[in-house]
Amino acid sequence: MADVTVKILVPADETDLISLDELKVALGLPTGVGATDPQLEWLIDVGSSTISTLCNRVFAKEKVQETWRCLGSRRVYLTHWPVKEADVESVTTNGKDRIDYELEEGSGKLSIFTAREEPIIVTYTGGYVCPDEVPDALKQACALIVSTSKAEQAAAALTGVKMIAHKEARVMFHTPTSGSSTGGGGGASSNTRQTVEGLLGHYIRHWI
Repeated sequence: MADVTVKILVPADETDLISLDELKVALGLPTGVGATDPQLEWLIDVGSSTISTLCNRVFAKEKVQETWRCLGSRRVYLTHWPVKEADVESVTTNGKDRIDYELEEGSGKLSIFTAREEPIIVTYTGGYVCPDEVPDALKQACALIVSTSKAEQAAAALTGVKMIAHKEARVMFHTPTSGSSTGGGGGASSNTRQTVEGLLGHYIRHWI
């Protein structure tokens, strides 16, 4: 397994994967200032952080310096991608500047063609400007996580309430884990989890 040390030179100003207005559109809520905005903004933070953890990477655009050692090949996969060619400031091996490399911008794969020396040090800026440049798949995954959280909060508020009665009227409630042939609330959560995992598959950072 390659050994990489990442030093953040200029951290991202914004890390949210979806904007508040985009989330409201996704959830079918009216845009504009609303009483639930603080809750939604907190859920966006949590959802974005959760996705970052699941994918083992930072999505927000940052300037970093990476030092790579113990490589088995002449290529490295930069930790912050996508990376534009113009945003690579320097590539050095064993203290020598290199220009004989090739960058695959979409994946962040950087290949060196001649003799490989270590350490390989790459200074560059990579990732997405959040939330404007974030792909729709990541926005959808974040919206699904927020939607599920809100649904679970609403269900939890009803836990233990069996019936509300007023005069002749009766309203019966089921707990979140009962009254469903598909296993209750767990079925919906499971489906959401599978959908989110499918959306994130392309964006996961795998160690090499």
